Amino acid sequence: MTKRPNTMRNSVLAIVLISMFLLSACGQVQPQATTPAPTSTPQPPTATPVPPKTLVVCLGAEPQNLYLYGDSSRAKWSVLEAVYDGPVDTENYEPVPVILEDLPTLDNGGIALQAVMVGEGDPVANVTGDIVALKKGVKVFPAGCTSAECALQWDGETELELTQMVVSFSLLDGITWSDGEPLTAEDSVFSFEVSADPATAVTKTNIDRTFSYAALDEKTVQWVGQPGYLTLNPAAFFWSPLPRHQLGELSAEELNIADLANVTPLGWGAYQIDEWVAGDHIRLVKNPNYYRAAEGLPYFDILVYRFIPTTPEADLSMMVTGECDIFDTSVGLENQLKQIRAMEGEGDLKAYFGMGPEWEGLNLGIKPASYDDVYNPYEDRQDFFGDVRVRQAIGYCLDRERIQYEFTINQSVIPETYLPPNHPFAASGLAAYARNVVLGKQLLDEAGWLDTDDNPSTPRVAVDVQNVFNGTELTLDYYVTESFLHANVRKVIVESLADCGIQVTTNYLPVTEMFAGGPDGVVFGRNFDLAELAWSTGRQAPCFLYSSSEIPTAGNKWLGTRYGGVNITGWSNDEYDAACELALSAGLDRELAINQNQRMQEILMEELPVIPMFFHVKTLVTRMDVCGVNLDVTSRSPLKDIESYIFADVCPED
Repeated sequence: MTKRPNTMRNSVLAIVLISMFLLSACGQVQPQATTPAPTSTPQPPTATPVPPKTLVVCLGAEPQNLYLYGDSSRAKWSVLEAVYDGPVDTENYEPVPVILEDLPTLDNGGIALQAVMVGEGDPVANVTGDIVALKKGVKVFPAGCTSAECALQWDGETELELTQMVVSFSLLDGITWSDGEPLTAEDSVFSFEVSADPATAVTKTNIDRTFSYAALDEKTVQWVGQPGYLTLNPAAFFWSPLPRHQLGELSAEELNIADLANVTPLGWGAYQIDEWVAGDHIRLVKNPNYYRAAEGLPYFDILVYRFIPTTPEADLSMMVTGECDIFDTSVGLENQLKQIRAMEGEGDLKAYFGMGPEWEGLNLGIKPASYDDVYNPYEDRQDFFGDVRVRQAIGYCLDRERIQYEFTINQSVIPETYLPPNHPFAASGLAAYARNVVLGKQLLDEAGWLDTDDNPSTPRVAVDVQNVFNGTELTLDYYVTESFLHANVRKVIVESLADCGIQVTTNYLPVTEMFAGGPDGVVFGRNFDLAELAWSTGRQAPCFLYSSSEIPTAGNKWLGTRYGGVNITGWSNDEYDAACELALSAGLDRELAINQNQRMQEILMEELPVIPMFFHVKTLVTRMDVCGVNLDVTSRSPLKDIESYIFADVCPED
């Protein structure tokens, strides 16, 4: 029998399979467990990098080097103020500690005075601070004496004890070099050793005045002065540290040329050197080990010093275009004060002005060198200035108000003396010789210089003037160097003196010829009627500028006795000399120093061997949103507070 296919069974199976498929599709059966597909976790958006805060300072020159004992230009110190913070700043001629706990004084115990025995031939300081070999006649401060009033001249026989200063300086805690190494007292001692080395080309005056300089511990260094040396400024005897751990293996001669000292010096300040592109810029970056970092200082991450071309007038548009954030005082903006004021008024920049410490003076050739032997009116220049009334007349006739207004835009003052008004030794209430043509003419009449033809355009002539031939015209030779400033001041001098019947002939000279040594040099050979030049004033008032001992003569080889023969006027006054000597030998008697300096200023402005015309104006400009600037012209650099500079729409100090 033939088998038939089991069609029924197959049909039923197909129906069952179809039914199961349909039921599954309708969700009637339990689903199989499945793993869900992974989903991505949202990522936070990428943060936009914050650009580094950069400050660009434009300098008027490129430093020759950045070595502590190298180039001493203003541009160099503007850079080093960012690398070295202090160690001592100056504010209004007074020292202010930065990395020292305090300035040492007798009151706080930082200064001690001790007696030390000395004998003939020993190095000692005389009362004016010169280091000499002790011998009979040397004037010194004996033990227990700290003022000129108790000084004595040694008789060459009596046992002698002198006062000796011992000064201790204490560093602040936690100061490190920018490489993270601790800054210690030994670093200051190392700096002293380098400075004292003959291969280091710096003045050795303070080295010579030092008996010893040593570290007492990691943070204390002690200076001991030579027997007899006393100073009102002990801060000058703290040597700015150099990193012994980095440079100690190099000789002083090697340090003069080593890149580690000259190009990339280590400091402890707010910034450290990153690169120096010759002819273009120096780039600094924030010092991560700055001891004031916890205060949020410095504000800027990058500091760039650009060198801009030296021209008679700086391109102030660089401030508007943003190429410069600051024009440092090294740029020399003195010829652009009016333009700066105008741009300030338009809101294009902020300007800061500081008066002094340089001052411009019109020196009178009271006693030319040709008078030194015997005054011969037939061969020598006529004695124009022998009568003080003539000198005072020039003071009244000279239009210093116009000079001050036109060339300093009222940022200076008419000087009462050669010291700026903020100098601690400056006298006040002195005769300023405000312009008074009537009084000037009257004094000339009294002195015998008469307007005989009643013609103000012609010079006055001498009538019975002592040491002057009758009929001699009051015509003066005026010497000055060539510069924009001098050319314009010269115009005022010539015009204002002409109003009084004084004729002035201008002679422009190159600097080398103007200041050549005697006997042929115009200034230091005392061969002029009028000579314009500038002097600078430091913390110690320069009374020696007009002391008799500093008159350059053939006898002293045209160098004076101590200060280079700077009394070019030939003026001499015994009372002035005595006051200057007392001031220079005041020791620790500050009141005596002040009183004698003020007495000298009174004498000088009465006798008038020089007419102070104006104080030079230092100028610094910034973009409008730069804050924290405090221009102090007595400081080593106008940027001494650069670690505190910030950008802000409204400055906190405003």
